[in-house]
Amino acid sequence: MRAVAILALASNSFAQSDTRQPAFDVASIRPVEEKTDSSIERSGGRITLKNTSLRDTLAFAFGIATGRDHELSGPNWLNDEHFDIIATTSPETSREDVRAMLKTVLAERFGLQTHYETRNEPAYALILAPQGPRMKPSAPEMDGAFVFGPGHLSARAVSMTGLANRLSGPIFNLDRPVEDQTNTNGAFDFTLDWSPIGAEQGANPTLFTALNEQLGLQLKAQRMAVKILVVDSINRQPTPN
Repeated sequence: MRAVAILALASNSFAQSDTRQPAFDVASIRPVEEKTDSSIERSGGRITLKNTSLRDTLAFAFGIATGRDHELSGPNWLNDEHFDIIATTSPETSREDVRAMLKTVLAERFGLQTHYETRNEPAYALILAPQGPRMKPSAPEMDGAFVFGPGHLSARAVSMTGLANRLSGPIFNLDRPVEDQTNTNGAFDFTLDWSPIGAEQGANPTLFTALNEQLGLQLKAQRMAVKILVVDSINRQPTPN
């Protein structure tokens, strides 16, 4: 929420602060019955969330990174309700302001109410192995990319925080989130091959061994303070356009 105090030049008093919420010029919401691939795109002043679940919409609005699903606590049905959301604003609007505008839509149209909590939860710390990292630093001009399949990951220009976020996601099927504690800056190129959890042990090692031997990284189990966005109230369907 943005508050702006305006000095009244014609008097010695201050005008009241502007407490209006940032909002799109226009926002249309349409429920989706058939669940297909979802996407979030922006072109100029047009923002389109296509076939996006309420959970993913919330994650985008509140800046929760891919793989950090544990940082959002809400009803299970958030994954079941999908919508097409099309909104317009000035092309110069920043990404953070777009997120704030989407929060306004969720509050006004879905009745969203939230708060944050810090919870002490089981997690893995991603740390450097004693032998040090075994990854190639990326060229400064390279864009980040992940290519993955069952038991294989190829990464380009990925930070250790980015890797920790991916390790927290469904690709790796770990039982707890991963937090980057490598204290390593920059981005790296690397490949990782492992035997997925639950699969028969093949030629590749377990994920824990693969991280150690191939990348020079380790996962250390411990409890950590995790900031959680808690959904107090939200409606399954929005008010009409």
